[in-house]
Amino acid sequence: MKRILILALSLVFITACSNSDDNPKIDAQLNGTWMLTNISCFCGFDPNTSFNDFTLNFKNSENSVNVQNPREDYFYIATSGTYDYTLSDDSIKINGSDDFKYSIDGDKLTMTRIDDPQIADDELVLSYKKVQ
Repeated sequence: MKRILILALSLVFITACSNSDDNPKIDAQLNGTWMLTNISCFCGFDPNTSFNDFTLNFKNSENSVNVQNPREDYFYIATSGTYDYTLSDDSIKINGSDDFKYSIDGDKLTMTRIDDPQIADDELVLSYKKVQ
């Protein structure tokens, strides 16, 4: 009887455990291409800089984002390439990058880097407009 009870409890524990990667959180509003429109930070860039060439292309079906930067030595999230991402509550983690709080209001995406309280001037807010 004890063996059956131990076996039953073991089975319950094994089946109760799940891998959160099996069902990643998806935000349908993120899907598509977003063009950078503005940056707010304590970082240096020419005030006449056009941000239109900085884009993010989220593919919810693949849980990936393609980051495009016009210059590889000048980027805000990650170098150009395709990265996996994960969502939790109102934050997004792009592999190889910092964590960002994000919000979507219509065709506007705002991503605010979750800053390190030990660093005084690491605030970064990226504003995007949906183009596709």
